[in-house]
Amino acid sequence: MSQFNSALFFGVIIGIVAYIMLYIGKGIQKYAIEGLKIDKTIRSKHSGVWIFGTVLTVLFVFVQWIPLSLLHTPMNLIAPLEGIGLITLLIFSSIVLKEKISKIEVVAIVLIIVGTVLINIALITPEELQREAVSFSIFGIFLGIIIGVFGLVYLLVFKKSNILTGIVLGLAAGCFMAFQTLAKRITDIDGLVAIFIFVTFLFAILTLVLTQFALSKARANIVIPCFTSASIILTTILGVFVIEEAIFPVQIAGIVTIVIGIILMNIQITTSDEESTEGSVAEEESVKDLDTEDSTLKA
Repeated sequence: MSQFNSALFFGVIIGIVAYIMLYIGKGIQKYAIEGLKIDKTIRSKHSGVWIFGTVLTVLFVFVQWIPLSLLHTPMNLIAPLEGIGLITLLIFSSIVLKEKISKIEVVAIVLIIVGTVLINIALITPEELQREAVSFSIFGIFLGIIIGVFGLVYLLVFKKSNILTGIVLGLAAGCFMAFQTLAKRITDIDGLVAIFIFVTFLFAILTLVLTQFALSKARANIVIPCFTSASIILTTILGVFVIEEAIFPVQIAGIVTIVIGIILMNIQITTSDEESTEGSVAEEESVKDLDTEDSTLKA
């Protein structure tokens, strides 16, 4: 534990802003997609809205870079802030998309906030913030394991189940998000800036492609918790083993609390969607029955 550090404080604040931008961008994209289902023309106003949401998600890459590289904020403080982004998306959906917030989601919000507070209780000393070395061998081992395991699992499930494929791809995308965060942090080290700027964008592209592919196979309510949980957990592990970032038990407790909150939040959303889908199917069947009765009477 240590005394208050202003650079670390502003790093956390900017990290929160970055994730709010990312998830508001996702919320705007969701809003636009719902509109495009009705108005499918390219010149639809919803196309412009979708582009605006996409711009916000792209800006996230650069804003997140500030605390990780310029302010030397540890990854195990930045990555868990993604939970705040999910809360922002939930509030956006409630206000703009008129989606109700349930009691379970309120509990999830409280857990995420408590977890975030726990993580940031442990303010690290300035000497621990500047990274001077990176273990490329461990970096390569982790990357090889992730590619090998997910590549093998994908080959086993992609022809059997779209949902399982979406889960696998969502987890893989979250892992590459973790490597993207790590690459940004490594640009803080002299002599490695240029190459890891390139590596960051490479991982960013892989993350985007895998996420979109995952969403094409399974619902966002399944993919997002897989993505977010994998990103937070692996980022913390990479920080400890690859660049030897310090982590305290209270931070581990905070990360676990946030992941539980994320899972609760998305379980509730999935349940609501299923109820909505069942209601829509029932309504469609009712309309069909009425049409059939009407046709019989006319005959």
